[in-house]
Amino acid sequence: MNGLVDGPSRASVRRGEVAALHPSGHLWSHALEAEPLALIEHHGNVVLALHPNALYLIDEEGRELARTTLPEPQDSLGAGLVHLQSEDDGTVHITLRDGSSHKVSFDGPVAVALGRAPTDQPIRDVAYGPQGRLLLTESHDALWLDGDAVRMTARLSGPPGQVVWSSEHEGWLIAGWRERVLLSSSGFKRTEQNNVDVAVYSKDSKVMIVDNDGTWSAFEA
Repeated sequence: MNGLVDGPSRASVRRGEVAALHPSGHLWSHALEAEPLALIEHHGNVVLALHPNALYLIDEEGRELARTTLPEPQDSLGAGLVHLQSEDDGTVHITLRDGSSHKVSFDGPVAVALGRAPTDQPIRDVAYGPQGRLLLTESHDALWLDGDAVRMTARLSGPPGQVVWSSEHEGWLIAGWRERVLLSSSGFKRTEQNNVDVAVYSKDSKVMIVDNDGTWSAFEA
């Protein structure tokens, strides 16, 4: 096919040869010296978090614009990074494993603590929507927060897959562990499944889910 270029050999990649770490055909690339923790688009640039606590702002040409550090946790559950969220005001909203939230600005003061989720369980994931955010714990609890207020809590059957906000349902669609869950202002609805849902795809008013068997099916609430 036109435009395809042979890449380095598998042995070159395994040996860590510098030339083998930069893919052909890309505008730019970097060989990282630490484990990447998260990567998001942020107002035309890129925010990259690296282990253990580095946070970089990179432009579209791959140049470093600024750097800072991830905030410290507020609880002994740990400082593991769970989620980065780009905000309209130019800040980055950070959620840590201990459930604490922080606001970071690359051209401002140090991180500002925004509070901690009302749970004593470690946080495994968080999703954002127009009516707040949904926190998912390691013990399979789901907490719907609107600011500091808890709108709803629910217990899932197992570790969830993807979570998205549905404007049609005015709630959260959760691809769960052998279940499909809808959390909305109308309450909690669970539909049992034979397979494990992996991802949710929402377009216009149509919501499709793919499971671990590779089968697509419509979400029905």
